[in-house]
Amino acid sequence: MTTKRQMLIDPYSPDFTENLGDNTGQYADTDIGKAVKYSGDTMILVTANDQIDGFVMSVEPGTKDGHSVGSVRKRGRVWAVDSAGTLAVGNRVQSGAVGTLGTLANHNVVVLNTVTYTEPLHAWVVVRVDSGGAGRAVMLERL
Repeated sequence: MTTKRQMLIDPYSPDFTENLGDNTGQYADTDIGKAVKYSGDTMILVTANDQIDGFVMSVEPGTKDGHSVGSVRKRGRVWAVDSAGTLAVGNRVQSGAVGTLGTLANHNVVVLNTVTYTEPLHAWVVVRVDSGGAGRAVMLERL
C-alpha cells in the first residue's frame, strides 16, 4: 500500500506526518530532534554534510508498512547543536556529525559548504546563538 506524502497534521503547525526509516531499524523517542532527508517515499537520517529537509519532532509507537511514523518539522524554527562553535546569526547550515539511529544524540549542524551547495534547496539559517563554544545550542529557521 502506498501512502501520500505530507499529510497535514494541523494547518497551523509546521509539522507533517511522514514515514520514517528504510526498514533496517525503527525510529524511537531517542531520535526526536534529529535531521532527516527524503529517500523515495520516506525520510531517513541525514549523513554528514547533507542538506536538511526537516527535523523529527515525534515518533509514533506503531509502524505503517514496516516504516516508523512520526511528525517532521519542515518549516518554522528548531533547535540544533553548533558542533564547531563557529556559527553566527545569518549563517546557512548543513548537517554535521550524525548520531546513530536509536541513540540519544542532539543533531549537529555546521556552516553550509557553498562550494558543494551553491544554491541550497532546503536552506536553514541560524536566527539565535546561545553563549559558549562547540556544542552550544542554536535556533534555526527554514528559509
